[in-house]
This record gives sequence, C-alpha cells and structure tokens, in this order.
Amino acid sequence: MSASDGHVVGTTKVVDNGPGDVRWDLVILGDGYRAADLPKYHADVQAFISTFFGISPFDELRPGINIHRVDVVSTDSGADDPAIAPCAGGGTTANTYFDATFCSVGPGGARLDRLLTVDSALALSVATAQVPLRNQVLVIVNSPKYGGAGGQVAVCSAHADAARVAIHEIGHSAFGLADEYGGDGTGTP
Repeated sequence: MSASDGHVVGTTKVVDNGPGDVRWDLVILGDGYRAADLPKYHADVQAFISTFFGISPFDELRPGINIHRVDVVSTDSGADDPAIAPCAGGGTTANTYFDATFCSVGPGGARLDRLLTVDSALALSVATAQVPLRNQVLVIVNSPKYGGAGGQVAVCSAHADAARVAIHEIGHSAFGLADEYGGDGTGTP
C-alpha cells in the first residue's frame, strides 16, 4: 500500500530517438507487478508502444519521442478493488508500490468503478529520480479490470483496451484535453 510494498529495479530506454533535452520523454512505471510478473509488464509496455505509435499524431511525431520503462516490483499483483457502493469491486486489497486503487473518487465527489488511481506524488518522484528530463508519466497497473485516470500522471490497467485508455488519459495529463462526452453530469461541459 506504499513504497514499503516493493522496490524500483531499474530503468530501460525502450525507444531512443535522442537526448531528452530535445525530445518529449514519456516514463512508464508499473504497479502491481511482482518480480515474476515483470515479463508480463514488459509485454504490456510493448503493447502500449505499438498502439501509441499507430495513432496520429504520435505516428508522425515518433522521431521526437523517447520512452523509458521503469521496472518496479510490488509485494502483490493487481490493485485494490474495494467493495464500496456504487462500485462492483470484490473487496480485494493488494500491497503495491504505488497503491493502485479502483473505485476512486472522481469529479463531483462520486466514486467510479473504473476510476483507477495511484499515489501520484510517489509516481512523479520515482519517475523524476529515474529520468530527470521526463515530460509525462504513465503508470500501467497489473489488473485485467478496465480502468484508468488522468491527472498529474496518466494511469491505465492491463485490460485488453489498456493502450487506448492510456492514450486517452495522456490526453488529459500531458495536453490538458477534456472529455467530449456528457459523462455523469459532474462538470463536463
């Protein structure tokens, strides 16, 4: 449920298009991956990268983007999935480095089952320590449940649609884009 529930293993620059001072650097962190899950995390990162560079404008901007993968080991796999109304969680608690949690409180104070959050301050601290010239941080959480969030860092689960969720959340976090759908009426124009 905190940094005491794991450790940072190391960083790999998985897409290297040049020095960070003249590139847009994305740092990807994993949460809820045990040491034995790191090969799955590496595959999840590669799946994201393939989708990311297959979508405009990132396909055209690829030469200006670096991507760094930070391997983080958690005590447990997955994320917290509390059994709190109105969410459909099973009451799971996972001891993870960034404390990934579904059913977080969203805009307007409502809990949303798919709203997956992490300790953003800790994620930013780790990302900055590993890649000082970072521009954006994405945390991929080892859970098959659909979910994600924008904010200081973008967050997505390892659901089959995770890469598209991550790109959507990066739109919020990195570029200040708002949702274009009505949502539940809690502030989306």
